[in-house]
Amino acid sequence: MSFPYLHIDNSTLANHTSTFFKVSADSQDQWINNIFHNSRYGIFCLADGKLELISKGLNTTKFRKCKCNDKETALQKIAQWIEKF
Repeated sequence: MSFPYLHIDNSTLANHTSTFFKVSADSQDQWINNIFHNSRYGIFCLADGKLELISKGLNTTKFRKCKCNDKETALQKIAQWIEKF
């Protein structure tokens, strides 16, 4: 499982930990004006065992919220989402 672009961040606001995945189906040199949001991207949040798409780019498909217990499972589901377009 490889992504043209993947960035993982952790947030610990209010004693609650969330993991954010920024992924793009395009490599960084293909982004218009070198801007992430101009690519076919998705920003996902993994919190409390649920994976949710919170932002997506143009020409991308919908993503249903699903249960995930760890980062590896979340990355597999995100890879399946990217394969759809």
